[in-house]
Amino acid sequence: MNIIAAGSPSPSRVLVRGGRVLEASGNLHDPRLLDLVIVDGRIVSLDEPEAPSALALDILHHAQASDPDVRVIDARDRLVAPGFINAHYHSYDVLAKGLLENMPFDVWALMSQPAYWGRRSPQELRVRTLIGAIECLKNGITTVQDMSSLVPQDEETLDTILASYAEVGLRVVFSIAVRDIAALDIAPFVAEDAPEMVNSIVQGQPGDARRDLTFVEAQLRRLSSLPDTQHWALSASGPQRCSNELLEGIADLSQRHDLPIFTHVYETPAQLARARSAYPEDGGSLVRRMKRTGLLGPRTTIAHSVWITREEIGLLAEHGTGVVHNPNANLKLKSGIAPLLDLHEAGVNIALGCDNCSCGDTQNIFQAMKLFTLLAGVMDPLPTPIGAAEAFRAATEGGAQAVGLPREVGALSVGMRADLVLIDLSDIAWQPYNSALRQLVYAENGRSVRTVLVEGRVVMEDGRITGLDEAAFRQEVIEVMKTYRRDFDALHARQAPAFPYLLDANRRLAATRIDSGRFVPRAQPK
Repeated sequence: MNIIAAGSPSPSRVLVRGGRVLEASGNLHDPRLLDLVIVDGRIVSLDEPEAPSALALDILHHAQASDPDVRVIDARDRLVAPGFINAHYHSYDVLAKGLLENMPFDVWALMSQPAYWGRRSPQELRVRTLIGAIECLKNGITTVQDMSSLVPQDEETLDTILASYAEVGLRVVFSIAVRDIAALDIAPFVAEDAPEMVNSIVQGQPGDARRDLTFVEAQLRRLSSLPDTQHWALSASGPQRCSNELLEGIADLSQRHDLPIFTHVYETPAQLARARSAYPEDGGSLVRRMKRTGLLGPRTTIAHSVWITREEIGLLAEHGTGVVHNPNANLKLKSGIAPLLDLHEAGVNIALGCDNCSCGDTQNIFQAMKLFTLLAGVMDPLPTPIGAAEAFRAATEGGAQAVGLPREVGALSVGMRADLVLIDLSDIAWQPYNSALRQLVYAENGRSVRTVLVEGRVVMEDGRITGLDEAAFRQEVIEVMKTYRRDFDALHARQAPAFPYLLDANRRLAATRIDSGRFVPRAQPK
């Protein structure tokens, strides 16, 4: 595969001058004014503007001589923040943004999951990947973990997606999501007298663990030398959706290739109920099943963990397994509110994700940070340890730990990759300027993001993506959507007969739920 990097060749030396640099170890409310020097994609110094280093002076000298190998970026009136990390995302359903609402998880899945759609054109694959990547960059996200279900599972599909990420320069930690148990999580609660057509939709077609593992390892070998902004990870869709063979195989690949693992765990009450009935040998626990199959460990991060128990949280902490909190998606899909205070108090690493565009609707890390603090805030009437600082950490260093790049991204310090965001402090969100940290989390919405660098390369400047003609791209989107909307309507017609049975299954589940603490209670009768 031949991947072309975004934009023109990047200058080998970059000077970002005079911005308020948000250092994790510094004053997060009133960051220092600093010059940031980048060489070959990494930060080499942070200097006081009044005392520039010899390297900074040399870059200024060469810039005045129009040397193409250097670049000076004026960061006055800018907050310079580490690039944010979207630690849980799926690129396959970006085109469904705004099409679905008020659907419980398993009903939504019938319209969003790629297995129901079948093969899509290379143009559609490119367009959907680019839309998500562009939205990430415009919201200050420089790294995304794309847990991608490849349909079909072939090299052309994979190469098209990776080439699209390279086209705009977003850093991606890419995993091929695999599962060999196709049934929806809610399947045990579907009425026994449901029509065969409905049962066939709900049960799906089982997969082949050996085939999936062989394909994934073949790609790890074929694409062992990816660009600097692309990284491998592994994904089992969920422990309840995978055989022991598949879970053990993913654990083995992670061990042999030293790769992070991502999986969905306890996103919905149906997953909790299914675990308690299907895995008696593991005490009815998905987390204990992960431990038995070798998946529990410091390389693994689970998405959601809404319905996890306190005992299982202890197991995560004991084994160094982290969590990606996806507040927008959890709320929109009626999954509930994760036990954030319990996770934090146990010392579990928490990262933030924006999840699918069909359920979170936007790749906006500012929304995720704000909701993280607000949801934690309604769990205890007294002050909690989850505030703006913890939200910022989850979107940066916590995300870096989750995606397997803890000493590479997520902070602005010497030796780190130069992934950074310049935020315009003249925007009304920053008037008056009182706290960089709190206004970043509570007031900013992405509108003030002006410039984004990934690996020292300017991939967005003045709000415009540098490696793409955005006007021409919008026309591509319009063309692709003509086919997509036609196919969406046809899929809806095919799947709609199953909706009433899945809604009824959710009612059955609600009647047997052991713990209702994950939902906000309704008003008391009196």
